[in-house]
Amino acid sequence: MEKFKDVQSENPINTYSLDRVGLTNVARPIKVHRNKTVTLIPTFRVFVDLPPSRKGSDLSRDIEALEDVVGQEVDGKIKGIEYVAELIVDRLLERHPYATSAEAQLVADYFLERKNPKGRKTTERYQIQGIARKKDGEKTIRYIGATATGISVCPSAMKTVSTLTGRMSDEPPFISHNQRNDVTIIMSVPDGKDVEVDTLIDIAEASMSAPTFELLKREEEGMLVLQAHKNPKFVEDVVRDVVKLIVKKFEDFPDTVMIEVRSESYETIHKHNAYAEKKGTLGDFRKELKEN
Repeated sequence: MEKFKDVQSENPINTYSLDRVGLTNVARPIKVHRNKTVTLIPTFRVFVDLPPSRKGSDLSRDIEALEDVVGQEVDGKIKGIEYVAELIVDRLLERHPYATSAEAQLVADYFLERKNPKGRKTTERYQIQGIARKKDGEKTIRYIGATATGISVCPSAMKTVSTLTGRMSDEPPFISHNQRNDVTIIMSVPDGKDVEVDTLIDIAEASMSAPTFELLKREEEGMLVLQAHKNPKFVEDVVRDVVKLIVKKFEDFPDTVMIEVRSESYETIHKHNAYAEKKGTLGDFRKELKEN
């Protein structure tokens, strides 16, 4: 039988190297276990770099690398999706000998039981992500992240309305515009330490004006609205509060831990969104907080 031609290994017309080549929108169920076994259905993004001598990457090897891990090595034996990502990047580099770097990203829905303002139990949905990046000869860097949706209430509009209505202070009934706010926290995970996504979610929700809930009866709605309006915040305030809580919570983590915090408010009186972010190391955050 005639051997099929390996077009991917041919020289390209334009000999540029590429930073990331791979697959997106791949979904597989996995089980991870830390304090309990959790079934997740992440969407995977997997990449390797491509040298200028190759026309294309062997994309089927990406699926093989993923199947090696998901089909054989995970199955409830791995303690988090960031470690699943780490296993995948190792397999990617094994299967792509021409590659010098690899990256895997997993994003999944995640559910927690919460209590609304009156104590009623609700099941709330969040998004978590695990990321791993590795270069030849270097250690893998693992990241864990979480996104929570809550409420932010505009402090500026509240002051303006108080002035327009002749009130000297912001007091009930509070009047301002409010919006749904997404907060994302991503942290690198140092060796010998673990970062719980539940902790990141708690920090994100504590930094907004109030969380949101799937189930609210009339009185509970009113209680939540009052809670949020007693705690008005800009997106900038939300990011700063997240950073402060991270510094406090992870005081035993090394300075080298990398952190990214994002807050985005989906505005109600504007057609645009409001956005703020901060990136840096835990050491940077500690120093800045101390200096300020």
